[in-house]
Amino acid sequence: MKITLNNCGKNYHRSWLFKDITLTIPIDSTPGSTLKLALLGPNGAGKSTFTLLLAGQTDPTEGVVQWHDASGKSIPQSQWHKYVALASPGMELPEEFTLSEWFDFHQQIKGFQSGITKELILTLCGFPKNTLTKQILTFSSGMKQRVKLCAAVLGNQPLVILDEPLTNLDSAGQLVFTTLLSEYLNNRSFIIASNRQDEWRDYCTQTYTIGDSEIKAI
Repeated sequence: MKITLNNCGKNYHRSWLFKDITLTIPIDSTPGSTLKLALLGPNGAGKSTFTLLLAGQTDPTEGVVQWHDASGKSIPQSQWHKYVALASPGMELPEEFTLSEWFDFHQQIKGFQSGITKELILTLCGFPKNTLTKQILTFSSGMKQRVKLCAAVLGNQPLVILDEPLTNLDSAGQLVFTTLLSEYLNNRSFIIASNRQDEWRDYCTQTYTIGDSEIKAI
């Protein structure tokens, strides 16, 4: 599979975040060949917008973004969600749900890897057992971030995108992040959008920078 961008640009409040981007992003599940990409840039450079563009949650101002399956056939944008999992600070969780209800809902809509249970998520996140019956609206920002990371990494989509994944996490939460990436990515491709080294340096083998209206490999 692959994502292609042809002469893509995104204008926001009369300013170009990036422009004239032509790029191919391969998505490979072959051991040793998976994409492990860090997208680096300061706050406001357009990292989050670019990840939303890849996931089909926003459209380019100009140019075209396309997903292609293994045979090269174009995948309709309405189907992209089947192939990508995204966790970002701006992503909302259904706060009226309990954690147990959220798990059931996510299992139905996106799906988890085989063997992922509510009890395992409690253990990974370091939550007490009674957290399953609590509404997500009662969770701290750090607890919500742990749930978002679990939703992305514990799924079975071939591409995982993590936007500033350590946002709102304390040292215990950072250990959750480390465990998830070390043990549960299972030869899936991933992109980490970041402005801090401890989010990507131990995991990524390729780096791109975003800024001054361009994206380039370094």
